[in-house]
Amino acid sequence: MRKNIFTMFLMLAVCIFLSGEAFSAWTQAKGHSYNQLTLSYYKTTKKFTTIERNASDEIVNTHSRVFRNEEEEFTSSKVTYYGEYGIIDTLTVYGSVPYDRQRSNDTMKFAGEDGPNGIGDINLGLRYNLVQNLLGSGALMSLQGEVKIPEAYHYGHPLEDLSLGDGQYDATLAILLGRGFGKGYAWLNTGYKYRFENEKFDPVTFKPSDQLKVSFGGGYPLTSWLSAVAYVAWTKALGNAEVSNELITKSFETGTAANNHAEGALIQDTLALESSSLNAYAGLQFNITPKWQTVVSYNRDLSGVGEFKTKNSALGETFGLAVVYVH
Repeated sequence: MRKNIFTMFLMLAVCIFLSGEAFSAWTQAKGHSYNQLTLSYYKTTKKFTTIERNASDEIVNTHSRVFRNEEEEFTSSKVTYYGEYGIIDTLTVYGSVPYDRQRSNDTMKFAGEDGPNGIGDINLGLRYNLVQNLLGSGALMSLQGEVKIPEAYHYGHPLEDLSLGDGQYDATLAILLGRGFGKGYAWLNTGYKYRFENEKFDPVTFKPSDQLKVSFGGGYPLTSWLSAVAYVAWTKALGNAEVSNELITKSFETGTAANNHAEGALIQDTLALESSSLNAYAGLQFNITPKWQTVVSYNRDLSGVGEFKTKNSALGETFGLAVVYVH
């Protein structure tokens, strides 16, 4: 199956719909839990790219201005479980497990296959509350560590197959701030994601760029049974992606690359190893009972401006419906 450009769409589809709780600074009380089951649908037919091509469709620059291109349709229908559990009052373990069904017009065209389905990347993390009242501001501060585990699915060849994830481990360390404001609340999450090298097809290897991740958001009750929640998330690639010489050579053999811009094309386009993105989320939470809620949400990728511009990433949207149980 030909992979083409859909790695960048996949990465957004994997991470774009998690509850705002996943970004929040608060920990669960000892023995208490937060459980969310989400049905989401992601679709994209466009991407932002720094790849410049001439009239003959040859690459002439891999670090050009950002172009907005039409692409083949890619969709991801996903059921995701996200949960938190309070080990002690100041320490919470959390994780997410998605079941993903991907469909790509591109893979249908080149291989006659719709796309993969199954369990994707699993995320596990710990959140520790460091300070309850930071410098008398009323804000609490927590430290959070998370690892992405890519062992639940078969990872195909990076130049030939569309897989349910990008096949390598990631580790994220973040500082989180949270504060209540009357009936509402706000939070800030600032983190660094280290991305390990993918050696599944050694010596055909690659390492995605590390990332700076910043998100902020909050929620406010509109009535006794309805609350509004929203956040903005920004991911900045730090430009340290690498591909092996063997991978570059393989790209010529498979027809993925055709000129002296092979390395840049692999990093910026084919494997999307240096994607930067900006997206916004809005949701309505319906309080059915004190323990049960339903959340309807919409998430959209944004073009951004300046340093916050989306580059080498998809322009898509996600619709979500979640059921939440709090114990």
